[in-house]
Amino acid sequence: MSAANRDLIGRIFRDTALFGAMTEAQLVRVQRTMRQIHLEENEHLFGAQEVADRFFILLKGRVKLFHLSMNGQEKVLRIMGPGDPIALAVMFMEQQCYPVFAAALTSCDVLAFDNKTFLNILRESPETCFRIMAEMSKRLHGQLAEIRNLSMQSAPVRLARYLLANKSTGLGAGVNLVRLDASKRVIASRLSIQPETFSRILGRLVGLNLIEVKGRAIHILDSDALQQFIDEEQ
Repeated sequence: MSAANRDLIGRIFRDTALFGAMTEAQLVRVQRTMRQIHLEENEHLFGAQEVADRFFILLKGRVKLFHLSMNGQEKVLRIMGPGDPIALAVMFMEQQCYPVFAAALTSCDVLAFDNKTFLNILRESPETCFRIMAEMSKRLHGQLAEIRNLSMQSAPVRLARYLLANKSTGLGAGVNLVRLDASKRVIASRLSIQPETFSRILGRLVGLNLIEVKGRAIHILDSDALQQFIDEEQ
């Protein structure tokens, strides 16, 4: 394991709320089950209906969670970034199988942890259990709000909100720059927008002089005007 990865792993255990709820002794038990997995782009971490005996923390790269329809069409549910837990809630389900597919969008390093050890720790410590339940509840509320927004907002509003939420801030040439962490097709699926509609909306925003597009880099020319566009579209 490289020194850089050791530093990243140390940061995961120090800063992730999931592990912050644990005692030192509990962390040692969890770390003993840890193994590191490397994935190349498009390689699967797990498939739908596979037995779920581990949960994961993404160390580096991007992973997409997705469903496949009966005709094989992919629906991206979530794009995970460094520090995000993957399949944590599955260990609490009656049928412990992964309900979705997970695949690397980029070259990735993932930490895998044993579900059984984690569950034993929770059974032994109600305090730790309640702290972790609080963290999971917070994440669930955020996801429900996201689902509500996706179902109630028009496609142009969803895309414009996504751009404002993901723009860089601060000083310098990179301010108001959105670097797409996946292909436009994947981002479109994530926002429940057809790829051709996604492209049309981008073209419309370019025509209104609200954004400039260069590959996966989108420069927001006027954040206030883009927000006004959202207000008028709602």
